[in-house]
Amino acid sequence: MTRFVAPMDAVWLWIESETSPTHVVVLQIFRPPAGSGPEFLDGLYASMLDPTWVKPGFRRRAYKSASTGGQFAWARDDEPDMAAHVQRATLPAPGRIRELLEYVGRLHGSGPMTRERPQWEARLVDGLADGRFALCTKLHHSMFDGVNMGRHMVSGLSPEADASDCVAPWITPPRHRDRIEPAPEEGRGFVAGAKQVFSTAGDVLGSFRTLAKTVPATMREREVPFAAPDSIFNGRVGIDRRFAGQAWPIARLKDVAKRTGTSINDVSLAMCGAALRSYLVEREALPERSLVAGVPVSLSGTAADAASRDGNAIGAVLCNLGTDLDDPIERLRRVHASMANNKSMMAGIDPLTTTAITSGNMAGFLLGAVPSLPKLPRPAFNLVVSNVPGLRRSLYWNGAEMTDYYPSSVVMNGQALNITLLSYRDEIAVGLTADPDVVPHTQRLLIHLDNALTDLEKASLG
Repeated sequence: MTRFVAPMDAVWLWIESETSPTHVVVLQIFRPPAGSGPEFLDGLYASMLDPTWVKPGFRRRAYKSASTGGQFAWARDDEPDMAAHVQRATLPAPGRIRELLEYVGRLHGSGPMTRERPQWEARLVDGLADGRFALCTKLHHSMFDGVNMGRHMVSGLSPEADASDCVAPWITPPRHRDRIEPAPEEGRGFVAGAKQVFSTAGDVLGSFRTLAKTVPATMREREVPFAAPDSIFNGRVGIDRRFAGQAWPIARLKDVAKRTGTSINDVSLAMCGAALRSYLVEREALPERSLVAGVPVSLSGTAADAASRDGNAIGAVLCNLGTDLDDPIERLRRVHASMANNKSMMAGIDPLTTTAITSGNMAGFLLGAVPSLPKLPRPAFNLVVSNVPGLRRSLYWNGAEMTDYYPSSVVMNGQALNITLLSYRDEIAVGLTADPDVVPHTQRLLIHLDNALTDLEKASLG
């Protein structure tokens, strides 16, 4: 019997190409416990190589063959080669954050991971000048969505600095080992799997018909796929990647949101809109129409400390970023209205129709990523701006404090820039991932983001 990959997970396998790998890299930076020496990292690394308690989701390997009818299915790796998955690395001198971010970019741009084993890798990185170390974990998007990647990344850490039973993200924590379910039997046969695919497609088509009858007015008021202008961010990409990141106090965004009657998410999106406008003005490439962002939404809750699950349960709504506006408050109001309309629409429809809408938005994005198809006249949207919730408390790995936490997400054909935000403790970190040939000097966007927040603060006071 064959256990097929769910359609929402399989799509990340189907659209992957040599220049558009569909993996994510998560960067976590830690400060070793006071007084610890080299043996501390040696011990952590040894514990990361133990295959005994590797989580079931990290044992899955996607494959397809004649026996699966050309569909992707899951195989279970009962004896993972941990040395192939987990390795150590040392940054070149002088060991600044700059060298670390360049390393993340190289890891991200090293091409698709092999499908001969489960598609995840990790690097324990030392050599930072200030004595800290980093864990860089690369995960294929077919395994987990962004929210559940985040949950896995912190599942083995502890809020207690003196805890000594912490584990790497792919290891089941000791406190959860009595909850592990037996490995599932290899699901359905090919005929049953095909029936499920066609049944799901029929349900989605039916929900689109319902949507057309029940919410036409709402649909007219919201952003729709392929209404975004073409931009430099929507070109073909190569394999090289650059990563840049910076964090800002959440309190600063919260103050602006409170003064303007908006939300922290609205403020972060308005920051992105302003930064993109400034970047495009510098490059004399600003479209007359506003850029539109695809904003992923979780269909299974967003609590960062909820139990992690496997697979993808995500869709996307579209947000007008107000890049055609010069005034920061007007831009924030545009973003707020766009997101409020999305929330109102989602609140008034059933879950299946919600899935249909968000899948429709995603479909245009995925269609543009298929390497064999010509470039679309207009993109479904211009870029992804994702906001992944995090924990507001400090976390530790056997006494090592996690000081920084950054995401580096998917870049592919038609989507040469990705912006992902991730909150941790009292800061919100912004990770920028880009093809450097299409989006040169990516780090300039960090300067523009900082200026955008300052401008919003000044304007909201006035």
